[in-house]
Amino acid sequence: MDELQNKYKTDTLSSDELMLLKEKINAMSDDELASQLQDDWMVSDIDTSSVDDHRMDDLKNRIDRSIGRKPVYTFGWLAKAARIAAAVLLPVFVLSTVYFYRQTRLAGSEEMVVTTGAGERANITLPDGTNVALNSNSRLAYLPKMFNKSDRRIAFSGEGYFQVHKDATRPFLIDGRGLGVKVLGTVFNLHVRENDASAELALEEGSVLFSSKRNHEDVVLEVGSMAILDQNTGSITVVNEKNITNAAAWKSGYLIYHETELSEVIKDMESNYGVTIVMGKKCLSDLFTGTVPSNDLNEALLILEKSYHLKSSRQGNRIVLK
Repeated sequence: MDELQNKYKTDTLSSDELMLLKEKINAMSDDELASQLQDDWMVSDIDTSSVDDHRMDDLKNRIDRSIGRKPVYTFGWLAKAARIAAAVLLPVFVLSTVYFYRQTRLAGSEEMVVTTGAGERANITLPDGTNVALNSNSRLAYLPKMFNKSDRRIAFSGEGYFQVHKDATRPFLIDGRGLGVKVLGTVFNLHVRENDASAELALEEGSVLFSSKRNHEDVVLEVGSMAILDQNTGSITVVNEKNITNAAAWKSGYLIYHETELSEVIKDMESNYGVTIVMGKKCLSDLFTGTVPSNDLNEALLILEKSYHLKSSRQGNRIVLK
């Protein structure tokens, strides 16, 4: 871990090492991460000889202003110590952002946006105490000024595992492509991507009001059931699942399928790993039952190769299966 941190701060990480660092940080608790950062702060010996004094002064003043402190002009060894402290803070701040979710404020609206890219995952806690685990290529947005007043409203796309804090007076509302979700406090996995033909909600605890925007259909889900929305027609199908927790198996590093068309498996792998997979149409309609790792592309490809007698070749992010 220390070696990866040092390489990150000196910008010498390979792409594989960067992914490994992200995985290690995502696996750490908040307390473990805080301890790691503190240890790094206390023992790191950062070379500031290549940074001129004027730039160090400017850097410290900018940090002072950002935290509401008026710049203090000192001399001698105190000034040097302050400049070094400002320089040391930078890699610490940068490292912490690898773990914490990516967020931006949109001008004028003050909307809080949390996103994950291909192969990335994030765990966040909303202001009301609701916990959300985001799968890759997901987006969650809300207005902090309005959230948790009369209701708790968010916009969502991608895949997420929601553990909604119970509040009988403020419903938790999700606005997604073609659907709406209303809960008071419950646990479920929601899969609603922009280009998918369907969306799914798998309910583990509590109850959910699941709505179709297209035909204004509402269904109330019970524990162990899954709602499937057809994006083309707006119709909702409810099925009972014996292994309802399989829908959120991605949190543990797996993608689990039961009699699923191979084309859907390929689509999930492309989204999860950020790659393009090309193969003939001959096998795409075949049904696949099994488990595919969501954190090891080579192993995932090997499973497909052995299952369908295929051979893969890779060039960059493009994979061809023959």
